[in-house]
Amino acid sequence: MSYSAEKKPHAILIPFPLQGHINPMLKLAKLLHLRGFHITFVNTEYNHKRLLKSKGPNSLDGFTDFNFETIPDGLTPMDGDDVDVSQDIPSLCQSIRKNIYQHFCELLARLHDSSIAGLVPPVTCIVSDCYMSFTIQAAEQHALPILLFFPPSACTLLITLHVPTLIEEGLIPLKDESYKTNGYLDTKVDCIPGLHNIRLKDLPDFIQTTNRNDIMLEFGIDVADKVRKASAIAFNTYNELESDVLIFGKKIPSVWIGLNQRNLSLLFM
Repeated sequence: MSYSAEKKPHAILIPFPLQGHINPMLKLAKLLHLRGFHITFVNTEYNHKRLLKSKGPNSLDGFTDFNFETIPDGLTPMDGDDVDVSQDIPSLCQSIRKNIYQHFCELLARLHDSSIAGLVPPVTCIVSDCYMSFTIQAAEQHALPILLFFPPSACTLLITLHVPTLIEEGLIPLKDESYKTNGYLDTKVDCIPGLHNIRLKDLPDFIQTTNRNDIMLEFGIDVADKVRKASAIAFNTYNELESDVLIFGKKIPSVWIGLNQRNLSLLFM
C-alpha cells in the first residue's frame, strides 16, 4: 500500500518495558487504531519475545496499519531461552537513561525513510510512557508533538515530579539506615500540593534511600526534569477520583482516560 496521497495520522507508542505498563499502552494503541491512526508499537527486543511466546508466533500477523517494532534495551541477555521473568528494575532504569535514546532515534529515522518510500504514513506524533522520558528529546529533535501516558495513578507521578523538592527540603535521602526504624519515616510530607496527611513511609520505596546517587532516585529526578516539557499528559484515572492531585494539569495540558463503559467496549471488540 502506498501512503503518498493519504493523510492518515501515524502514532508511535512506546511503553516502559514492564508488563504493567505494556498492557495499558497496548489498549491505548487499540483505541487510537480504532479512531483511524496508523500505529507503530515499540517494544524492547526482550519483551517482544515474551509477547510472542505468550501469544504464539503468529499472534501479531494480519494487523492492518498496526505494526510492531523492537529496539534493544542495552542489558546483557539472560542465559537460556527463558524469557518469562521480568528484568531487574534498577538495571533496566539505568540502561534506559544511558542506552535506549540512540536506538529510538535510529527507529525514527527508519520510519522517516519508509514514509518517503510510501510504505507508511509520515509519523505525526509520539505517545510515550512517562518513564521513557528520553522520548521528549527525540520528539523535540524531530519537531513532533509528544503525549506522555502514565498507567499508574496520577498521585504516583505527582510524587515523582516532586522528588527534587523532597531533596531540597532535606527530607531525603535518609541520613543513615537507622532512619528507617527510628520513627523518622513517620515525618509528615507537606511539600507536595494535592497530597494530604501523608508520611515519608507512605511514599514509594525508592524514595526511602540513604544514597543520593541511588539509581532509582536519579531516575526519578531525570523523569521530573523532563516530563514538564511534554505537549500533554494522559492519565489512567478520573477527575472525580484524583481531583486534588490533578492540579498540575494547570501547567501541563492533560486528559484523563478512565475505563468507562464506552472505552471498555472499544478495548474488547
